[in-house]
Amino acid sequence: MDTKKIAELANIMKQNGLTKLDYKQDDLHIVLEAASTTPVAVLPAAPAAPAASPITNTPPAPVVEEPSVNVEDDLYEQKTPLVGTVYLAPQSDAAPYVAVGDHVSAGDTICIVESMKMFNEIAADCNGTIEEICVGNAQIVEYGQVLFRIRED
Repeated sequence: MDTKKIAELANIMKQNGLTKLDYKQDDLHIVLEAASTTPVAVLPAAPAAPAASPITNTPPAPVVEEPSVNVEDDLYEQKTPLVGTVYLAPQSDAAPYVAVGDHVSAGDTICIVESMKMFNEIAADCNGTIEEICVGNAQIVEYGQVLFRIRED
């Protein structure tokens, strides 16, 4: 068992205010969940893996309070369909897929979410104008997190 990997995953949780992280690779399955004090690694019994102990050197993930946003009723919230890292441009030196004020049609690619080393194009769900970009480039996102707010046509 690579304890550096567990510490790296716990650090990702801490930096992004996640409460649970489920990691699978081959026969390794790690679930980190923020308790009232510390994220704990839970490993299933596997023949080649030794028993894991709780990670105690990582402080608890900070509670991140969302700023109150007055969202208008006619804005569509485009949400991510999966957990991963969002990229707002096809490459680091390229222009972003969309910017605030851009008009999009349903099916237009508006960003990419990398999940488990797969790059998934995220298409606009509706026709409209991008009113707000709710995430930063290379930010880790959770399932159902709002990516964009779109004023529908």
